[in-house]
Amino acid sequence: MQIVVLGLNHKTAPLEIREKFYLNEEKISDLTSELKRRGIREVVFLSTCNRTEVYLFSEEPEVELALVKDSLREFLKVDESILNDHTYRLYGEDAYRHLLFVACGLDSMVIGEPQILGQVKEAYRIATFNNSTGFFSNKIFHRVFSVAKRVRTETKIGYNPLSVSSMACEMAKKIFGNLKEKKILTIGAGEMTKIALKHFKKEGIAKVYIVNRTFSNAKKLAEEIVGEALPFSEMERLLTEVDLILTSTGSQEFILKKETVLKAMRIRKFKPLFIIDIALPRDVDPDVNDIENVYLFNIDDLKELSEKHLKDRMNEAQRAKEIIEEETKKLPLILDHFDTKPLIIHMINYAETMRKNEVKKALKKIESPNEALYETLDYLTRSIVKKLLHPYIELVKRNPDFETIERVKKLFRFEKNEEEAYCRNERE
Repeated sequence: MQIVVLGLNHKTAPLEIREKFYLNEEKISDLTSELKRRGIREVVFLSTCNRTEVYLFSEEPEVELALVKDSLREFLKVDESILNDHTYRLYGEDAYRHLLFVACGLDSMVIGEPQILGQVKEAYRIATFNNSTGFFSNKIFHRVFSVAKRVRTETKIGYNPLSVSSMACEMAKKIFGNLKEKKILTIGAGEMTKIALKHFKKEGIAKVYIVNRTFSNAKKLAEEIVGEALPFSEMERLLTEVDLILTSTGSQEFILKKETVLKAMRIRKFKPLFIIDIALPRDVDPDVNDIENVYLFNIDDLKELSEKHLKDRMNEAQRAKEIIEEETKKLPLILDHFDTKPLIIHMINYAETMRKNEVKKALKKIESPNEALYETLDYLTRSIVKKLLHPYIELVKRNPDFETIERVKKLFRFEKNEEEAYCRNERE
């Protein structure tokens, strides 16, 4: 049995090709049905804006890969040459290592991005929903989620943010600690402001004021973010009330001059004020930084920190690669051995349910059952069941290979949905 991946990503295909291969949940379901009709049993599709990959778990990888290529070509209406020129195929340990790299964010455009693990989990969820997972895919994906968790725990690969917008929020947290009681004023209502505000809202900032020279734009952003839009003329008054200012306008001259900010600081008795200027040209006079308790950061300051964080992530990525390499060597053991815990629990519950039912039936046939008789029957049947079950439990513990496990599953009527429920619980 081999794990195989056929895919393309941001390294092998330009955006216009990746767009052609993007598969939403409905398309994945249709393709999965088609592949199952052609005899493929275990398949998982992963499709994001940067990659589309098909993971197979097969004893005839070349045959099944040919079927997948045919299906993709017909379903997406793409030429054979596109598939040949832009896709990659990986087998066995290489495919497993690749999946680990993807899940841990090491194959992403932004090294260490956290979103990709959720996308891999979602791909697995869709596959289980489409009934296209089984013994091997469950084991592999279950293991991948554990390794990804280990990488996140043992390294700081996703610890520091990289975007200017998220950096602005992180800087504010470092200065104020908790943002939950803080008020922010944004000057400007463009895309950068919107993205930054989403980060601040996630941190639970108490109040958002938005001013913009075009009031309708401020109002629209306020409605989207859940904030309060005010006329631009209110800006100077708000300087005396808020804790943070985020400014990003298209102005060609300073909007906040030193005299304006100094006047506001006197009114607020020099209570700390954090100003993030992500406009280009700058909105805030750099001399504002000379005022006591004013912390001014411009876009270059944030980019410098972002680049330092990227360097830190690259160092952490090396440690993550070492963990992945260590885990990849365990692949043969993972494929050869079954996680016996859910099956053993099922065997015990299955036998216990049967025993209790038989005790009930026996008691109904006795004219005057009493407590002592019940206890005797209970003890006797429990002992018999325990002795009968013991060799089977020992068998699966000592021989957790595919053939043995499948036979015991049939004997004890261990259904696929129970195994998937166990994997789902572990995944969550």
